[in-house]
Amino acid sequence: MSLEKTARQMRQQYMTPSDKYCDKHQRNYVTIQLPNSNPYTVCELCHREEQEQQNAVKAQEQYEREQEQKRLYFLKDFSLMDDDLKNASFDNYKALTREQKEDLKNVRSQLKGYLDGQEYNIVLIGNTGVGKSHLAYAALKALSDHTKKIGLFINVVDLLAKIKEDFSLEAEYIRRISEAEWLVLDDLGTEKVTEWSSGILYSILNKRTKTIITTNLSPRDIMGTYGKRVYSRVFKKTGLGTTNEHVYQFKTQQDKRMML
Repeated sequence: MSLEKTARQMRQQYMTPSDKYCDKHQRNYVTIQLPNSNPYTVCELCHREEQEQQNAVKAQEQYEREQEQKRLYFLKDFSLMDDDLKNASFDNYKALTREQKEDLKNVRSQLKGYLDGQEYNIVLIGNTGVGKSHLAYAALKALSDHTKKIGLFINVVDLLAKIKEDFSLEAEYIRRISEAEWLVLDDLGTEKVTEWSSGILYSILNKRTKTIITTNLSPRDIMGTYGKRVYSRVFKKTGLGTTNEHVYQFKTQQDKRMML
């Protein structure tokens, strides 16, 4: 039996015409009496449109749940960082000294331009342990949470080690990192710098228009360590040489961990 014939038989069995009229679709309502249920009267087309709308809403909600799961996976599981950073936020950054409060204020203020659609790198410079990574991840999380777009935190040393485990993954890692809406490249300059490692950094930065970079190297040291090509990609659109608007030297000098 064809579906059309089955549908026609069900209409005859369970539906009866009603005097009520639908002005929208220029047709009479029908009264539907299914077994073991109370009868209800509807315009078939209105009823169908309502069901399609409900299905569309459910599909959109499912899509948004899947996208949120994907976003959180990349933010916490695909990212390459120490476990103690996964809960880092602006709220739990301990700004006890005047310098720490100034560091916190500066990093937070740098994000407004991103949310306004501006494109530039943020370069955070400071000694080991002064809170650069904590604030960088806090910034990344805030941006990702606010926009619901993919954010990645990538420690440069861990990235190179990961690729060395399986060189066939190099292109895939570079692609995923390059395509993330928000990215932190952490601890630039702590890796063993080679032509190969510099090439990976250049490939990532050259494909991006906004990246947060933490490093203990000065701009001059970065030029000397990586050369002009990588240097130009690190400091593009940062204002270096004019206002240094997005290049920030941490005011905190002492390792926060040593202060505990």
